[in-house]
Amino acid sequence: MVTLKRSNEYTRIALKSFFDCTELEKDDDFFLIDNDNSTNNQFSEYKKITLIKNDRPLTFSENVNQTIDIALKNKKNIVFLSNDIVFTKKWFEPFLSQSSSISIPSNNQLFQYNSDLEILKLKPTMNLEDFNNNYDLLNDILLEHKKKIKSGQKFQTLLMPFYCFKIPYLIIKDVGYFDKSFGLGGGEDIDYRIRSIIKGYNVSYLTDSYLLHFHGKSTWGIETIEETNKRNNRYKEVFEKKWGKELTQIFISRKNFSEILEKKDLVTLHRENKYSELIKKLTF
Repeated sequence: MVTLKRSNEYTRIALKSFFDCTELEKDDDFFLIDNDNSTNNQFSEYKKITLIKNDRPLTFSENVNQTIDIALKNKKNIVFLSNDIVFTKKWFEPFLSQSSSISIPSNNQLFQYNSDLEILKLKPTMNLEDFNNNYDLLNDILLEHKKKIKSGQKFQTLLMPFYCFKIPYLIIKDVGYFDKSFGLGGGEDIDYRIRSIIKGYNVSYLTDSYLLHFHGKSTWGIETIEETNKRNNRYKEVFEKKWGKELTQIFISRKNFSEILEKKDLVTLHRENKYSELIKKLTF
């Protein structure tokens, strides 16, 4: 997990819910990356945490790559976490059996729910006041979610942000590091998804795992409009140079790409959310 001065309050919520809701094995490690020298002793109550203090603020890719170095050295899987998450009971169990694909939990961007009396409303984008420490209500919502979904189901969508994801050691060895050329953040997760699919590994949401994701509080939620526009332009330019206009139009711009799908006979794959197959057809 990465923390920043401007989002340390979200980190506090994330750590509390993580350690309340996650059963760790003895040889599991938890690394908290201090990206801007803003962490002293405020999280010292969690004895399991190993603090990594960056000498300078690193990009998303650079921070993930730090954990890849550790994983390769110790032959372990990675579960990389944003700091703007509230974890729920048994969220991690569905990940344990996923050894040959990259896995992402479901969240409130995909499924929106309200608690009884609508005291807690899960919207696609939220803040701390919206949540208001309603942990019990969130776990009540989790029970409702589990009643409505088919257990064990995986699915894909057009956009699959790596806000919380597991990369098995097998895939880390084969696919390697995140591409640092994308800059501060944006595009590198889509790039890694494409590279993994080319190697034969899917990227999937797990319906059995459901988290509250405040959305963007660790990236664009702490930027000015000018900073966001600059970052967006940077990663779009890098992505197009690397993967071409068609993939950029579909997965980055995400507008007016029906002509590409029709020309490539990919409309059905898009309609059925079979994006691994779609990506393969666009890259071979």
